[in-house]
Amino acid sequence: MPKDIPQEFPSPENGFAPARREADREGERDRDRERDPADTPRGRHGWLTRLRKGRMSGVVAWSSSVVLATVAIAITMAWVHPDKGQWKEFFRGVTGDVAGALLVAFFLSPVFLAIRAFANEKFGNIAEYAPMAGYERFPYLKFIERLERCDDLVRIMDTSSNVLDVTTAEADEAEERRRCVAALRNVLAADNEVRVEILLLDPTSDAARQRSTDLRGEGIDVSVGVERNLALLNRIRNDLPEGARSKLLVKLYNATPACAYYRVDDRASIAFYSLRTASEQGAHVDVALKEKLGKIVNDHFRDIREDTDTVEMVEYLYGTLSVGRRTEHVAWVEYDGVVFLGLATPRENPVAWTVAPRVGGGEVLQLAAYKHEPAEFRAMRLIPWVECGPIGSRMEEKYGVGFQVLFEVAPVGAMPPGFLPSQVAQNGDRPTGTEAGSRLPVAEV
Repeated sequence: MPKDIPQEFPSPENGFAPARREADREGERDRDRERDPADTPRGRHGWLTRLRKGRMSGVVAWSSSVVLATVAIAITMAWVHPDKGQWKEFFRGVTGDVAGALLVAFFLSPVFLAIRAFANEKFGNIAEYAPMAGYERFPYLKFIERLERCDDLVRIMDTSSNVLDVTTAEADEAEERRRCVAALRNVLAADNEVRVEILLLDPTSDAARQRSTDLRGEGIDVSVGVERNLALLNRIRNDLPEGARSKLLVKLYNATPACAYYRVDDRASIAFYSLRTASEQGAHVDVALKEKLGKIVNDHFRDIREDTDTVEMVEYLYGTLSVGRRTEHVAWVEYDGVVFLGLATPRENPVAWTVAPRVGGGEVLQLAAYKHEPAEFRAMRLIPWVECGPIGSRMEEKYGVGFQVLFEVAPVGAMPPGFLPSQVAQNGDRPTGTEAGSRLPVAEV
């Protein structure tokens, strides 16, 4: 249900505390400064591949060491040139020194190799680390590899994200997007403390219409793209265990977009919006969060996330159904001027099932939705999911998942109370279709 937001001017008297907000921001900046990642990605391999590569590296290293030792001994002999009778002592001393060095290297090399392997696995190849790098388009491989080893935070900000839209690409690009989505699913489902925060442009906003007009020549509709993103993210959210759903935060912002921002841990890819060019196809700057640009964009992300006009995905997608004092979120669509509610099992939608259509009239419900005034309805017809046809397709397009049944509802007064011609003669007092259909997990109680 949309929240009532006071429109008063922010001041210390009504709770606005700029000093506290700046202190919080400085605290997060301090935590960013403490971390100095070397995050240039590197592909993960199986342990056999890594072992073979490690052995080859070891052979090359030892061969180089033998060659260097031989050259050093030859130079030493030419330089020192012991007198007659001292060669035996000379070779004995050199042999002892070389043997001691090789013995120390033999025992310490595994330690150094383990440290290097851990650093490369955690942060990428340190030798290739750069505070800032440029790319002609979105660096899919880098983003995927960072997601695979992420252990802290993922932040995505865009108008609509083509990176999370697998339906509008072909060939290699489609495969890259599928890998991005799979990596995002895995990091959310894993037993970790990773948090994923995603900001997308509100499809109903003026900014979305303006950006869609700009990209019309490219065949891109931002509002439609955001709806596909939300369906995918809602499906991912509902596939997660109950305890893991809080790890995913998706919000819709209503502001002029400044840039696309894809952050994993302490590195981010940033693209400033260009005229008639999708953010994915534009130039990207890959930057460490400790750099000035990284800090500026990260602060911008937090400001938009906390803005009072920014709305959460669940509040945007789902309606709030109220029966008396009981409320719950419920899926809904409007199709040909008629409102339909999507229901899961009675255990998952206990409030909605109490208003099932019955002889004598179902109980009155109140439904409120984002940018819709609350209104009273009465359930007029129950449709099993397998019989929903195009209405069910519309539900799946919006939510990314299926349901058990649909309720067709009508405003109170649209039909005489208790008069349900399609059900009275067939079903008596029992709601139709309660045992029919199957569903994927959806609606939030």
